Amino acid sequence: MEIAGARWPECEDVPVLLVPVGATEQHGPHLPLGTDTAIAATVAARSGHPVAPALPYGASGEHESFPGTVSIGTETLAAVIVELGRSACRFARRLVLVNGHGGNVGALRAAVALLRSEGRDVAWFPCGVPGADAHAGHHETGVMLALAPDTVRPDLAAPGNTARCASSCPRSAPARCAT
Repeated sequence: MEIAGARWPECEDVPVLLVPVGATEQHGPHLPLGTDTAIAATVAARSGHPVAPALPYGASGEHESFPGTVSIGTETLAAVIVELGRSACRFARRLVLVNGHGGNVGALRAAVALLRSEGRDVAWFPCGVPGADAHAGHHETGVMLALAPDTVRPDLAAPGNTARCASSCPRSAPARCAT
């Protein structure tokens, strides 16, 4: 059940509510800006639990030099998640944030810690796969080909930075680092 299409009586005493958290940012020239949001929304939808509308903006400052990227930053994202959590926990016994963007991790950790300290049952779950390649690589391209093949433009694909992320993308990395 997507709660945006539900009636309020259907949302009384929800055991678990999932909220997809994504981003609107570049994913190479071949994938849509909403790739992270689409992946998080699909993972949440396939869980079998009620799902809230996706949060399509994240902490994507490292991609701001690319047109189309919209970032709200770590502090603002954390504040939005805290307020969202406080509100959702009024009718949901447990809230799970399904994260599709690595840049959101700091905000999720801070927000979940605060919500838990307030006595709310909140957790977050990453959509990433251990050992997958870097941002907009084979992994994300394959996932998007499976989820929404009409949104992928293989003819526009181009190799990006092929170095391992840890070595090529330190925290102070330039804006065009493919993390």
